[in-house]
Amino acid sequence: MIKTNIQINNTKEKFIDTKGYLSKAIQIKRLAKYANEIDMVLTKYSKKSCDETMMVKGTRKSNAQTTNRKIHTEDLEKTVAQIAKGLGLNVEIIKIMGKHHDTGHTFLGHSGEWWISNVLEDYGLGCFCHNTLGASELIYTHQIYDEIIKKVKVHNPQIKSKELARIRRSLWLIMDAINGHNGEMPDKIFIPEFTKTEQDFETEMLKCYTTPKYDRKIKPATSEGNLMRLGDKISYAPLDMIDGLQEGMIRDENGQIIDYLDEDYRTILTKIGITKEEFDMANSKKDYIHIVERIREIFINDVIKNSTKRKIKMSDEMMILMGELIDCNNIKAVRKVVLTEDKQTYPPAIRQLINGYKEILLENQILSRLPNANTDIKINQELERYKNTPHEGFINYICKTNPEDYAFYDKIVEEATKQSIQDELTLARTYVEKRELYQDKKELGLDYTAKNSRIKQYIQYYESQIQKGNLVGYGEQDLQEDTQAILTSIKSGKHNPNYLSKEERMAIMIGAKYLSTLNDTEFMQLLQDTNIISKEQYNSLTRKYKDIPNLDDEVSEHENFKEISTMQKKATKRYKEEAQI
Repeated sequence: MIKTNIQINNTKEKFIDTKGYLSKAIQIKRLAKYANEIDMVLTKYSKKSCDETMMVKGTRKSNAQTTNRKIHTEDLEKTVAQIAKGLGLNVEIIKIMGKHHDTGHTFLGHSGEWWISNVLEDYGLGCFCHNTLGASELIYTHQIYDEIIKKVKVHNPQIKSKELARIRRSLWLIMDAINGHNGEMPDKIFIPEFTKTEQDFETEMLKCYTTPKYDRKIKPATSEGNLMRLGDKISYAPLDMIDGLQEGMIRDENGQIIDYLDEDYRTILTKIGITKEEFDMANSKKDYIHIVERIREIFINDVIKNSTKRKIKMSDEMMILMGELIDCNNIKAVRKVVLTEDKQTYPPAIRQLINGYKEILLENQILSRLPNANTDIKINQELERYKNTPHEGFINYICKTNPEDYAFYDKIVEEATKQSIQDELTLARTYVEKRELYQDKKELGLDYTAKNSRIKQYIQYYESQIQKGNLVGYGEQDLQEDTQAILTSIKSGKHNPNYLSKEERMAIMIGAKYLSTLNDTEFMQLLQDTNIISKEQYNSLTRKYKDIPNLDDEVSEHENFKEISTMQKKATKRYKEEAQI
């Protein structure tokens, strides 16, 4: 009887999955008819990528051919289009997904979003990840759904209202692919979440702001969106290799620059399928474009051979080899992109800028009027004095705020504060119950002063509770009650030095959001215009990697990068063990 029930449940789940797959495929096909109109609108908001870091910091790049964000997105667009064609997926829509997947990337690559997130984390305001920054900016700030529908109507004057409504209801699938494209996760098989709804997607976007690392859990709703996650890795793995080589980041044991692909790479690339002749020719001519194209071609063909429309994967052998290539890149080059001076300079500068924007909003008492700033001409007039100053860009940005945009970030502030309190209470209780001494969270250049103070405050609270015997049987309901009590205290305006007021928190979020929209060039110019960095600092921060004699001595890895690279390395090892079994 139990076996029968299992069979019935499996059949039911398979039916739901098939129904979801067919529904999403129909919606994607509908959107493909209007791919040109959709792309035209999205392209308006994807123009900063040529001045954005991919792996090599744009400020330290020496070679014009070194990959920037624009080159990567164009490469990914071609890669996923080729795989999609081979699998019978929708080529037109996945090209749009690939072209615009990194719209939300900040200045200085992942470093920028991690450093902005540090400021938010310290204030108990969640985090930023580029996936969601892009999707939410397009939806709420730029309101691209409305703009796309208008564009479709202009180009198709005979189109019926019902068809426009169907298009509108399907557009979220493209945004879902952007929000769920995380290429950092070392997954082996990529299966879409076909039963996902638009409401589920919107919930995921919110959680990406309120819950650190939540973006790693997301599975896109479509096969096309799911293919993006693997395609992202196929694109950046060989590009990181030649970028590290061309920028002089790869060194020998004596710190001397290696300007050729060494034996470590030869071993991996030979297994992938690069011939000895191809390898030697590339090293001889110092031209590695052919190698990159061959690696991409081999990976693409392997994905097509081993995937179906509903399940995207590589062969075990190629998945392991791609993992080995990424591991090798991480050791030889990627870990070296952030130097000590970067961490000592940029995070404090970001915090100073965000707090400066907070003061502008509060001193001018315009926060409450921002929901309608896009239609309130007086706000622009009142802030006239900021024109032709370094803050003009921020003023222009906030004066475009619309009700939907403001409401979304207001919700982020509320939910992120609640989640932060709950997470920190849980951490504090763990230390008390285990009778361990809490060590302040520290990382070079980053400030966790407020966060550390809050956790210590909670530890004192739980220590007093444990003395009274009140932690016996402490459960989820107790945690929620404690969380709500703190929230109520904050809302009531009671002074707590570890928490900002609601207005301050909202102002911090808006300032951080503006900063996230800048590219490398704009950010560096802002630092100079505001005198946060001197000319001497600028010259040092823009030194080329190949010109730094003792590069390894100046490296200061991100804690985030260490976690991601360790996760990838463990996955590669696990896949090897599984393949041997």
